[in-house]
Parts: sequence; structure tokens; C-alpha cells
Amino acid sequence: MRIAILGGTRFIGRAVVERLVREGHTPLVVHRGDHEPDDLVPDDLVPVEHAHVDRHDGTALAAALKPFDPEALVDISGMNAAAADAALGAVGPSVKLVAISSGDVYRAYDGLHSDRTTDALPLTEESPLRERRFVDGPEYENLEMEERYLPAGATVLRLGAVYGEHDYQRRFEFVLRRVRAGRRRIPVGSGQFLFSRVYVGDVAAAVSLALGGDHPGAFNVVEPSTAPYRLFAEQILAAAGAEDTELVRVRDDLLPSDLSLTGAIDQHLLMDQWKARTVLGWAPVDPAETLRAAVQWHLAHPPTDASADFAEDDAVLD
Repeated sequence: MRIAILGGTRFIGRAVVERLVREGHTPLVVHRGDHEPDDLVPDDLVPVEHAHVDRHDGTALAAALKPFDPEALVDISGMNAAAADAALGAVGPSVKLVAISSGDVYRAYDGLHSDRTTDALPLTEESPLRERRFVDGPEYENLEMEERYLPAGATVLRLGAVYGEHDYQRRFEFVLRRVRAGRRRIPVGSGQFLFSRVYVGDVAAAVSLALGGDHPGAFNVVEPSTAPYRLFAEQILAAAGAEDTELVRVRDDLLPSDLSLTGAIDQHLLMDQWKARTVLGWAPVDPAETLRAAVQWHLAHPPTDASADFAEDDAVLD
């Protein structure tokens, strides 16, 4: 298929582009040109075509897509109504649509941010959605995006916390920055928070399955089991070869700021993946192996702005 990919140069986009190229598809990567990685696809694959355009400019986007004549569109960066409207206005009604969303659309996400317990678990695709909007800022609202794409017959993938190579959110950094510094003791709280996760390569697999069938609607895409946050930290330590590092239980109110998720959390974000498994036929590869590979990548590619300040750790450990 000829597949237009909106936002295909960072993290999730990179994994999706590589997967689709390996499967024989022809992608057009549409982005502004701010991120132009030389290694977007490995050397053994055919280079992909790029179109540099502001995806919010519907007229310019339509002009960029017209000569490519896409059969499908994968929207990875459509995080609000304006972005979704521009994308939908740039393609015809016969184009297959896949859009990346998040578990942040559920009411439970608002509960997490407002220190309230709002919903039973696990969260299914029928769980209540948020009423309060723009909880993450004025530009980010996946609810708006879904309200455009779902009536258009799109497959919408609601992701958990995505981890893996090229993760710019650095979801392992709360442990790995301490591992790199040789810290032998790390303060943690009660460590019971449940936050569903998914490997970036498994997200790309879900996109491929969505493109290969006719499955309109929303799907939770998360691993079938979720380690509570203390166990998650232990798994990261093991994958980093730092099993002898001690996790020291401290009072939640004394936790360093970047370790707050190891403390008591009022609302868990545990999502159910039954629908994706049974309807899309999706299943992750071995989560233990993907976690190990992702941790090793992040150890080899530390962030340039990593903090070496452990004064908060020392204060609470003392």
C-alpha cells in the first residue's frame, strides 16, 4: 500500500515506518523537517520519501499528498481537532485511516491528575471518557482527535505508556540515571501504581494489523500484564545488570520529585487489551525481552541533559 504517515520521524513514527517498509509498503513521511534522522530506516532498507509541510495547514497538506495518492493514512501526531480536521480534509473517503491515541482519554486519567479514584479496573474501550479537557496543555487533546477520526471509520489505537528505543520521554530514566551514576541505594515509595505499558515495536505491529483489515473503532494496545511500579523498577535494574542496587522504602511524602510515581497513587491506569487481541489479532512479543533490549539501548544512549544532582536522594536516605 501507499501509506502517508503524519509524524513519522520520532519514536513511534520511526518504528512504524521501519515496520511498514519491511512489509513491502511504500510510506510517505509527512513532517515539518524539524527532525530529520539519517537512520530513519536501516541501511538494508530502501530510503523513504519525505514531504516537509505543516500538517495543520490543510491546503498545503492536501497538495503534498495529492501526487502520492495514498491508499492509507496513519496519523501519529494528530493530537487535537485542528490537526485531525486538516488530515481528514486532505484525503478522500476511500483512504484507510489509522490514528494513534492514548489511554489519557479515559476519565481515570483525570482522576490520576486530580488525586481522585474515579474508575474500576481494568479500563476497557467502554470505560468512561474524560469530561475535563486539555489536562496536559492547550495543544494536546486526544479526545478531540478521536471525535474526528472515529465517525470517519478510522481504527484508533489507545496506547499505554510506550517504551523502547528512541523514547524521548525516557520512561526508564527515574532508575537509569541513578544506575549510570553508580548509586547503590534508591529511595522508593509504596510502589503499587499500575500503569499499562507497551513496547514501541508492538505498537508498530498493531498499526500494521489495523491497515491490513477493516476494523473501525477504538482499541487499547497494552501488554497483558502490568508490574506495579516497584516491581517495574526492579525489572529495569535487572535488565541493566544492577540487581544488587537496593530499593529503600521511604515515606511517600519524602520522595524525590522524579520518583513520585513510586509513591501512593489514587487512580491506577490499568488497561485491558482483550479487544485488540481478539479483533485485531494483536499480541506483543516477549515483554521481558523487549524491556531488556530497550533498557540496554537507553544505557548506550544517555540523555545529554541528565541530572547528576542526587541531593534529594541523599536527604531522604539519611
